[in-house]
Amino acid sequence: MRSSFLLAASGAILALANPLIQRRRLHTHTEIVMEWVTVTVTDGQEPATMFRPNKAHFKPSSTLAVISTPEPTPEAVPSAPPAVSSPPPPPPPEPTPEPAPAPAPAPEPEPAPAPAPAPAPPPVPAPEPAQPAPAPEPVKEAPATAPAGTDYESIALQHHNSHRFNHSAGALSWGGSYADYALTTAKSCKFEHDLTPGGGGYGQNLAMYASSGDAQSFGANKAVAQAASNFWYNGELASWPASDYGKPTPDMSQFHAWGHFSQLVWSGTQQVGCASYFCPAGTMVAGMGAWFTVCNYFPAGNMGGAYGKNVLPPLGESTVTA
Repeated sequence: MRSSFLLAASGAILALANPLIQRRRLHTHTEIVMEWVTVTVTDGQEPATMFRPNKAHFKPSSTLAVISTPEPTPEAVPSAPPAVSSPPPPPPPEPTPEPAPAPAPAPEPEPAPAPAPAPAPPPVPAPEPAQPAPAPEPVKEAPATAPAGTDYESIALQHHNSHRFNHSAGALSWGGSYADYALTTAKSCKFEHDLTPGGGGYGQNLAMYASSGDAQSFGANKAVAQAASNFWYNGELASWPASDYGKPTPDMSQFHAWGHFSQLVWSGTQQVGCASYFCPAGTMVAGMGAWFTVCNYFPAGNMGGAYGKNVLPPLGESTVTA
């Protein structure tokens, strides 16, 4: 069974009049080990401390009336008078009786005209089926936060701003120049603060992830997300003394345990620029490939006497992890 070793390291700058000069290293060897380093320096000096923090239709019919009448009966013709015994004068010729005129037949009544068919009532149009009322459009709820991007810059900003919002601090914007400076430092593959690119004047956090396995496949996106959320914020939040919120200057004796956290949530900081660079095995850790992550902040945080208005108490939002 191949053994593997995980090493994570991180560093922060403390703006103090006097540097904390301290270097401690703690190594735990098991099959998988997580460890990271917090480095605290003042520009020009390099003290370091190593520690391990906690972790969807119809048709009408018509009728015709027919009236039949009887034929007329003829009237009787009168008979001639009887003859007398004396010779009578020659009788006048019998007048030919004129036949009585036949009565004019009663005119047949004209048949009653068939009643005009009642006009068919206009067909009653069948009622059209009621058109269903259009379904109301569902109310679109605005997402609580904008969808996270998948590019390095978006991931780095997401894993900084989600934690800053929890401390009432404004969102950081991407500082391209500071990202370039961070890349210069990361390419050195030396786990130490370097503010010389760009001439300094900014804050800086460092972190390293190393593995004896396929460390390179871990990727830069995962490296910066892990550094910001798991190491610098979740790993140090509990170390900040709750009683020190609001104080101009907290107890600085444990700065090495919370200095990355305080820089990440520092209200006065407006820009961040990060870079994660893969260093082949042996360049940072013997026998292990490593991802070296550097984030630069402007304006710089961790300024003595300004903690009370820049490091504010958490609001209790859900924990964000990488």
